[in-house]
Amino acid sequence: MQRAGVGTSSLNTNSASSETEDDSRAEVVSLLDELKERLRTSEINSDRCEKEAEVLQSRLDEALLEQGKLEDKLHETEERLEISENEKREMSRQMREMESIYEAERVAMTREKEDMANREEEMQTVIQRLKDSLSQRANLEDEGRISRHCMFSIGVITGFN
Repeated sequence: MQRAGVGTSSLNTNSASSETEDDSRAEVVSLLDELKERLRTSEINSDRCEKEAEVLQSRLDEALLEQGKLEDKLHETEERLEISENEKREMSRQMREMESIYEAERVAMTREKEDMANREEEMQTVIQRLKDSLSQRANLEDEGRISRHCMFSIGVITGFN
């Protein structure tokens, strides 16, 4: 019976070892299934991340292209602004020049008017003197005529001819 017991214990050992192996195998299979599921999930996540990275890279490329276009527009706008500011400064300079010229012309015309007024006054004075002088001559001539007439009349009366 000892043998039977030995045999039984051997069977029990084999059976326990077989159950342990089965449990181990089941655990390994379960771990393998879990690892396979993790791998599949990781691959899905990796594919999703790659697609998102491609989309983000595409958006980045578009944004960089748009930024380049906007920078070009900004440079063009800045150039136009600089040109406009230069034109404004030039126009202001020209306006100051024109104002200076206008003021100089106004002063010159004022002087010319004053000179003309002075000349006119002088001419009026000369004209008045001439009129006075003519008037005096006319008076002298009239007096001379009267004198001659008187002398002639006196001569006729007295017999002087």
